Amino acid sequence: MILHIYADSKRRTRCRSCGADITFARLTGSGKLHPFNGQIVATLTEVLNGRLVEHVNTDITSSHFATCPDAKDWKRHGQ
Repeated sequence: MILHIYADSKRRTRCRSCGADITFARLTGSGKLHPFNGQIVATLTEVLNGRLVEHVNTDITSSHFATCPDAKDWKRHGQ
């Protein structure tokens, strides 16, 4: 799956549950912050509305939601 993020929104931190090294980035479609494992590897970049957008292949840079042992605890109810 390809996710599109704003390049200027990336922020490195650690998962508050499992302590893993993650990078948060804002998704272009929903505007929500999304956690990725480690450093984000972009497969393509483009300019959209004056902002640099990176295409992130989740086969290369995985979503932390897919690997965090505590992901179920962070899922929002009612969605």
